[in-house]
Amino acid sequence: MFAINRKIMILSSLLSFNLLLACSSQPSGAGDKPTSESSAATVTPFSPKSTVTPAETEGGIVSQFSKSTLSDSISLDTISDTPSIRAETDLVDGKILMISGDREERGHLIAPSVLGAEGDQTFQSNYKIVYRKGNNDKVLLELPAFLYLQPTDKILPFDKVSFKEADIFLLTPQYRTGHGLEAYVFAVDKQNGDVFPIEIRKGEKTSKTLLYAELGNQNGQLVVYPPIGAGTPEKDTKEIHYKLDLRNKQFIAD
Repeated sequence: MFAINRKIMILSSLLSFNLLLACSSQPSGAGDKPTSESSAATVTPFSPKSTVTPAETEGGIVSQFSKSTLSDSISLDTISDTPSIRAETDLVDGKILMISGDREERGHLIAPSVLGAEGDQTFQSNYKIVYRKGNNDKVLLELPAFLYLQPTDKILPFDKVSFKEADIFLLTPQYRTGHGLEAYVFAVDKQNGDVFPIEIRKGEKTSKTLLYAELGNQNGQLVVYPPIGAGTPEKDTKEIHYKLDLRNKQFIAD
């Protein structure tokens, strides 16, 4: 009887030992999902300085600027993160330049409009107009998300009108519109060489741009011939004479 009990005890111990081995062989946390370190390492965070353009899709390039009235008529071709000179004029001491920002989108017009012909090139960026003297740039004007069209990618010139006390430079990035030409105006003081933007004042209203069809210096005044179209009121067809007020950095209409 003692031998039988001893055998039972040995068998029971062996069974318990096997059960213990089976439990210890079960992997820890077997019901949890595995974590893949390699998959996490392949994720590349977007950086503004990255050379990979995040706007690329199977359908082409998508603009990162807000949608405009021309957006549906533009097909984007390239994106550049290198600033480019888009307009330039030489001064006696330095230059005035229009320079693109960190991102410039270039494309072409796929349908004609009042702003351009089909195939015209499109340019959009956060542009700055600067006065450059040596290695120093003085920002004269900022044009955020500015979009314009030109037949080619040639560097744009500034038009120049000279007065006794200052030289006036006009930049017209958009080569045509449905209501005349629109220019940004800058002055170079002949006495001290100071360079600055000029506002246009007509009555109580001031503007950073000058709307014109033709213009020139007549007897020390800037004479502007306004654009005339169908339905233009007669009072708006007359030439406008502006006096240059350097102290207040304005052209003031008579």
